Amino acid sequence: MAERRVDRIERRLRALGGRARLQALLEEIRREEKYPDLPYQSLYMAIQLENQRLEELGERTRFITSRDGEERGWVRLREASEFARGSAASEIEARVHQQNEAVGEEIRAWLQRIDWRTFESTFLTRVLDALGFQDVQITQATRDGGADARVVYQRGVVGARAIVSAKRWTARTVPVDEVRMMRGVKGEEDTAIIVTTGRFSADAQNEAKPGQNQRVVYLIDGEKLIEICKRNQIGVKMVPLPGLLVLDPEVAREAPARDDSEAAEDGTESDDLPEWNGLTISRLQDEMLGDPERGLSVEEVAEFTGYKVNTVRVYLYDAQRRKALGDAIRGDQKSHIRALALVSRRCETEPPE
Repeated sequence: MAERRVDRIERRLRALGGRARLQALLEEIRREEKYPDLPYQSLYMAIQLENQRLEELGERTRFITSRDGEERGWVRLREASEFARGSAASEIEARVHQQNEAVGEEIRAWLQRIDWRTFESTFLTRVLDALGFQDVQITQATRDGGADARVVYQRGVVGARAIVSAKRWTARTVPVDEVRMMRGVKGEEDTAIIVTTGRFSADAQNEAKPGQNQRVVYLIDGEKLIEICKRNQIGVKMVPLPGLLVLDPEVAREAPARDDSEAAEDGTESDDLPEWNGLTISRLQDEMLGDPERGLSVEEVAEFTGYKVNTVRVYLYDAQRRKALGDAIRGDQKSHIRALALVSRRCETEPPE
């Protein structure tokens, strides 16, 4: 199976450490695809469509983005929950994802219980409608392996006709003969679609690849069929849950100043820490935010807090909102440690005058 662009994006992001400027990532994809004029909007759209697909499946999205143009935007991988580990929100999210994964097997069992007539008529109609086909005409129900439906696809000025065959097979793998037969069905349709609850043989998949002067054959196996059902709520439904309240990072929370005894408890000696404008860096100071030379740049603050770059720029002009940004970083232990490490390195290489 050909690698999708969104999979190349994830692979390149991992090679770049899990986070990259949109421009740097775009250059990597342009080189790999040998498409030097690939617009950054295409990259961004691929990411957004993949996130949307996963949301419709009830799964965790793959990417977090900040769209601020080709040069300033950035992308990072979402490796785990954004909620604090061990929190009630994190546990609820994990249980929801587990249920959404389990429902796939429930859909599979439901499809096996449908009688073949319903599968090749009512169910097939709903699937074809979800895929964007119009004028779905179910042919006379037979078990002779012929076309089960004829459909029209119209998007703008582009139109096409297709024939469809549905196979509710549980124990059998769809063989190559079914693909060849769909190519031989008489009609003006230039496209054929085979839908099955099972799998296609390797020969069938190879045979379905486009060839010259041949009817194109698209294959929808059981896994794709389950995804179509989940995304379009065929046989399942998305149940709204009560809204979960969590503390907003914008809320100003007074963090207690750390004294020398606290520093001693975690093994950090204040005398060993670099200074910033005369202050020992035992805790991120609000004044460090937005200072790329002796503190954190605007882009780094955006990454640590999850806000957009433009939002951070606005917040830095207001003392209360600046403090909210600082509290958001200090409130997450991992972010706080990373931020202090960045500031410490800059102070060591560029000490304040």
